[in-house]
Amino acid sequence: MLEITPVTLRRWCEYHAEHLSTGTNPPTGKARRFTGRDLEILKHVRSLRALGLTVADINEELQSLTFAVVDNDEQSAASVAIAPTTVQEGLQQAPGVIVALEAMQRRIDAIQQASQHANRQRFDTITVLGVGICIGLLFAAILIGLAWLYGGG
Repeated sequence: MLEITPVTLRRWCEYHAEHLSTGTNPPTGKARRFTGRDLEILKHVRSLRALGLTVADINEELQSLTFAVVDNDEQSAASVAIAPTTVQEGLQQAPGVIVALEAMQRRIDAIQQASQHANRQRFDTITVLGVGICIGLLFAAILIGLAWLYGGG
């Protein structure tokens, strides 16, 4: 829903705990629970992070804002649980996969740059060769013309 990793979600819950419900930072072994208000706050945190604000700046901004209470009493009691523990554990491995994918992307980018460089060198070599041949032919034509002009006349 927030399009962030579980690690980031946990970190944001810790950084901005004073603005979130107690269910967002449960004791060890308990599932995190988010109210609708929590989700709205975290969406706002995401937008402020995208602007490059620091944790302190975001907390200061959150202090000055009022978020609507989206939940009624029944919903608050049974607030939204984010992924069971086993799924969360699996998602904790996602950052490692992301790091591996980023490394692969860097390798692909390097290969593409090397390929582009090789293509430029090939093009430059062919261009220089073509220009050299044209100059050689032009020089030969001039010599033949001069030989014919002075030699035959």
